[in-house]
Amino acid sequence: MQKLKIHENGKYIQYEDGTPFFYQGDTSWDMFQHLTKDEVELYMSVRAEQKFNVLQCILLGGTEPYDYTNKYGRHPIKPPFDKLDYDTDGEYSYWDHVDFCLDCAEKYGIYIAVLPMWNGKYNEPDNTLFTGYQPAYDYGKWLAERIGHRNNIIWMLGGDVEVKPYMHEIFDGLAAGIKAGEGDNTHLMTFHPRGASNTVRELGCDKEYLDFLCSQSGHTVDWSYEPEDLFPEMAETGKPFLDAEAHYEDHVANWAYEFKRWDGADIREGAYRSIFAGASGQTYGNPIVAFFLYEPLTQYRCPYYIGNVAKMGYDNKGWHHALRHEGADTLKYLQKLRLSRPYFDLTPAPELVLNSEDDMLFGKMSAAMGKDYAFIYSPHGREIKVDGSLIKTQFLRASWYNPRTGEEKLICYLKPRKAVFVPETRGKGQDWVLILDGGKRDWTEVGQLKVEDR
Repeated sequence: MQKLKIHENGKYIQYEDGTPFFYQGDTSWDMFQHLTKDEVELYMSVRAEQKFNVLQCILLGGTEPYDYTNKYGRHPIKPPFDKLDYDTDGEYSYWDHVDFCLDCAEKYGIYIAVLPMWNGKYNEPDNTLFTGYQPAYDYGKWLAERIGHRNNIIWMLGGDVEVKPYMHEIFDGLAAGIKAGEGDNTHLMTFHPRGASNTVRELGCDKEYLDFLCSQSGHTVDWSYEPEDLFPEMAETGKPFLDAEAHYEDHVANWAYEFKRWDGADIREGAYRSIFAGASGQTYGNPIVAFFLYEPLTQYRCPYYIGNVAKMGYDNKGWHHALRHEGADTLKYLQKLRLSRPYFDLTPAPELVLNSEDDMLFGKMSAAMGKDYAFIYSPHGREIKVDGSLIKTQFLRASWYNPRTGEEKLICYLKPRKAVFVPETRGKGQDWVLILDGGKRDWTEVGQLKVEDR
């Protein structure tokens, strides 16, 4: 597998050979802890088929205490769990299973965003293993020496954590240790923040070891969902950014089971709005899959989930079944669309959309523009009023893109001007993308249709 690097424009991620890398992530938090070898194979085969190329996984702690075991009964560290004494003894250790997972991911062309620790493991008084810079440095160095030779690694510090002043030396130590342990074989590094926040707010913008930045728009919102509101601070740094934990499919809004659950249409809406607002990728999530819950969903330690599973209406058939939910199956069409046109010159272009606030009351439209093309997203199939004159070209080719099927259908040709386009269907779950192409491309239908000039 190729290593990843930051594109020269500072906005996007690419492969070593210069081709675009669209970060299509999945929150697989407890994969190392909760899956057997066969289950890892099953999970990754499905996600690869769905075009996911990054899995975000926790190495130490996760949602479990330090004394937990993985599915093979192995601990990550040795009892009494009061120091970093890595349990690598005997046959098929915890860390051997980690190696297996990384090998399996490489087979499927998947990168693993490795979180060294998670949330409460940073917090005092629970933070018994990391009391300052040096223990974090030692762990980071050991970790990088063990797995840092692989190309399919992304380092993801943090983990849904509110950064307190004393934690900076922990993250600085982890980063320095990782850099020392991986030597010249460096990998991209980022930071996963707490909900409704971003890397800049939590860790600041002066950490040179961060190659790209993340937000967590998360699951607690009011009646609207505005993932792009977390982007401006990150965009100002000149580094790539993305939403590393968006609202989960099947998760209840606001953590209140009497309200709505996010469905596939909601997942697509948040994802398209994020990408058209300048994000270099998107992370999907489903609470059943993220923690790999088995029927009847009783083994997860969080009492809120256990006590309210039935009320929340979660998929009680377990993670195997939840893998195929609509959002997970259709996000690949966002990646397909994004890679279908010149990749690195796309920028947010809200000025293209002329709809009034009333037009967008039940679904905010978003738009982005490349050098000679544009994408405009209508989440509920409402008509799109667009200023095509902003695309500097002799004529435009207009087409509809269906985010539910990945199909593109020609509408017409027109001169660059203001125009109104009405999608084929309308309502919740009937989202559409209007594509306006200019410039010179090999369009087979050129000459078959007249340029519209109404």
